[in-house]
Amino acid sequence: MQPKRPLPALVFLLLFTTPGILHAHGVFHRIERKEALVIAAEFDDGEPMSYADVKVLSPAGGKIEHQNGRTDRNGYFAFIPDQPGDWRITVDAGMGHVIDTRVSVNESFRVEQQERIGRPLSRWQGIVTGLGVIFGLTGFIYYFRARRSSSQLP
Repeated sequence: MQPKRPLPALVFLLLFTTPGILHAHGVFHRIERKEALVIAAEFDDGEPMSYADVKVLSPAGGKIEHQNGRTDRNGYFAFIPDQPGDWRITVDAGMGHVIDTRVSVNESFRVEQQERIGRPLSRWQGIVTGLGVIFGLTGFIYYFRARRSSSQLP
């Protein structure tokens, strides 16, 4: 009977339990400083659109995004354009709160112009508009009820 050789088991243990050998291979990183386009998304009351879905479409068009992701806690999202042209940025916070804008980037990757969005309503304008819609719909309902009840009279 031959004595058991612990050498193969020892080599196996050393190879597969050494932390230096278990690192990911073929993966590198570098940190670069580049100029990015940053969009700051916020609601009309100044509250940031935190963690809203963002889609960036390149000037090449198509349905596949150049980049997608979410805004950060403060409503910011950044991307680096890789070609000049008109870029389309869509920020969707859900429940109909959507920003859809375009920005034009020149050959030196500087912003030439951006689509201006109208000034948002103030809080009082929003309240007055909402009350107007409510009273208007109430008026229509009462009008049709009165019309129906007058047509049923003998």
